[in-house]
Amino acid sequence: MSAPVRVLVVDDEPLTAAAHAQYVDRSPGFEAAATAVSGRTAVQAVQAARRAGRPVDLVLLDVSLPDMSGLDVARTLRARGETVDLLVITAHRDVATVRAASTLGVVGYLIKPFTYAVFEEKLEAYRRYRSALGAAGTMGQAEVDRAFAALGAPTRPDAPKGLSASTLESVTALMRGGEWLSAGEVAERSPLSRVTARRYLEHLAGRGLVQRRPRHGTPGRPELEYGWAGQDVSPGR
Repeated sequence: MSAPVRVLVVDDEPLTAAAHAQYVDRSPGFEAAATAVSGRTAVQAVQAARRAGRPVDLVLLDVSLPDMSGLDVARTLRARGETVDLLVITAHRDVATVRAASTLGVVGYLIKPFTYAVFEEKLEAYRRYRSALGAAGTMGQAEVDRAFAALGAPTRPDAPKGLSASTLESVTALMRGGEWLSAGEVAERSPLSRVTARRYLEHLAGRGLVQRRPRHGTPGRPELEYGWAGQDVSPGR
């Protein structure tokens, strides 16, 4: 199992910072590394974590901080060579702030207030972005496009014509559980037939939310199994 994504939560309100840290810990594959209530302590936390050999992967960055703006925190981190990813969380909706954040290479912009479901979707999009980048030293155009598309792709997609939205949500939730499942196994865990289950799985695969691989070791023609995007893609059972 891969190491969890380490997140620094930065917010000038201690209770809000603590709440967002709890949100992070509730999200599969993420852990709250620390919280900070000022820009200076945020910069110090990122640098200290790197020096300790446990770098922060993502900063949830408020814009309104008591000593400096969140955008100045981002500029300071970049000036000091810190490549940590930044996801802005703020009540600021003005175009100037959004534009300034975009020039600093943020990986997301989340407007307060928001629900946990929306928060989790942002983290899941970021996780898929990291997975798409992978560990390769170089990337082709298709790989680059997939990585950036992951940041904006919904994790709870709308159902197209002919598919039920509630059923699609149920199949999506099942696949997000982390198992590799065949269409038959999805059918066994739902009121769907194998053929119908495959339709939903293929729709999710077409959206890039699940991936396919042949399941080896089965008699006859290899059966396809499906897993949530970003999971281990070593040969199936």
